[in-house]
Amino acid sequence: MKALYLVISIIFTTFLGAIAYLNINSSLTKFNLVFMEINANPAVVILIIAVIGIFTGAFYHAFLCRTLDNPETFE
Repeated sequence: MKALYLVISIIFTTFLGAIAYLNINSSLTKFNLVFMEINANPAVVILIIAVIGIFTGAFYHAFLCRTLDNPETFE
């Protein structure tokens, strides 16, 4: 489970980093999501990105709790 938590958190972190990098120069009316442009309400898009960030933090927390609980095995 530790490997799963670590892999999922790294994938989410990379996804959030890509979204942040692609949207440096974007306005609040058009967001770039990987290769697509989303014409949605900015509040909804920011809320979705925040929820993905919360899941990322939860997976990092689960990984750290499992690692500190039983550090000698890496499943």
